[in-house]
Amino acid sequence: MPKPTTGKYSLKPYECTECGRKANHGTNHWGQVYPYCPHCRTITVHKCLEPVPEGMGKPAPWQICKLDDLVEIR
Repeated sequence: MPKPTTGKYSLKPYECTECGRKANHGTNHWGQVYPYCPHCRTITVHKCLEPVPEGMGKPAPWQICKLDDLVEIR
């Protein structure tokens, strides 16, 4: 069972997985965020550089899907 994330919203250091540029992004969890990278000029995955506090889990990575993967369109 996944552990709950903190409700505290704060800036955490993240690194773009495309270009390696580091920036602070606001979030309430540790793991991945998917913001726009002004250096790459794309929406991409950023990984958190801040250590995860003891007892807190990382959320599962998001999966890219299409609407018809989730529901049947008639």
